[in-house]
Amino acid sequence: MYNDIDEAMLGLSVWKNNLRTSVNPISKNIAYKPTFDADYYRESVLYRFIELTESAYLLYKSNLLVGAVVSARADQETLAVAWFVNSKLEHLTKTKDLSHFSEMMRRLIVGWSNDEEFPEKINVFKCIDSVDKTMEGKFRRHYEMLCEYAHPNYNGTFGAYGEPNHETLEVTLGKYPRSSETLKSHIESTLIICISLLDSIQEKYETVINSALDVCHALHEQGQLKKQMQ
Repeated sequence: MYNDIDEAMLGLSVWKNNLRTSVNPISKNIAYKPTFDADYYRESVLYRFIELTESAYLLYKSNLLVGAVVSARADQETLAVAWFVNSKLEHLTKTKDLSHFSEMMRRLIVGWSNDEEFPEKINVFKCIDSVDKTMEGKFRRHYEMLCEYAHPNYNGTFGAYGEPNHETLEVTLGKYPRSSETLKSHIESTLIICISLLDSIQEKYETVINSALDVCHALHEQGQLKKQMQ
C-alpha cells in the first residue's frame, strides 16, 4: 500500500509506460482465441483505468473535488473489472469450463443493457463483489460511500456546496464550505487503494493467463474447444 497519493501516482506511471499500442495473438491457432479476447479487452480496461486515475488526480489538484470523486468512483469500478477478468481466468484454470469463460468475456466486451442484438452486460456490482470477497466487505462499502457523492444526493449537492446558519436562517453556498477535507480524504484513499490493487492484479496476470492458455490448448487437443466456445 502506498503512503500517499503522490507516491501512488508515481507507481501508476510504471504501468502507464508499459501500455501496449497493439495486442496480437501469439498464433492464429484457435486455441489462442479465448485468452486473446481477454488480453485485448483487459488492455482497454487499463487504458480507461489510467485515464480516470489521472483525471481524478488533476481535478483533485485543481480543487474540483466533486468532479474528482466522480472520476475516482469510475476508477474503482474499472479496477474491479480488471480484477474480475483475472478471477475468470483463474476460474477457467480450476474448472476447465471454457463455456462459462467465453460467455463472461462476450458480455464484458460487447455487453449492452436491454438490447436483444447484444448480450446482457455484466453488472458492475458483480465485479465490485469479486474484489469484495478478498477485502471482506470493505471494497463495496467504500464504493457505496462514493456513490453518495457521485449522485446528486445530499453529499453531492447541499452537503458539498452549502452551509446553513441556524441563527440567521441564511444558507451560504460555495465550494465545499464544510466538506473540503472529507472530500480530499475520500479521493486520496480511493486512488491509493485502486493503484495498490492494480499492482497486485498486474503481478498475477501473466501467471493466470498462461495457466488459462494451457487449459485451452488441452481442450483443443481433446476436441472440446470449439464446442465450448459456441
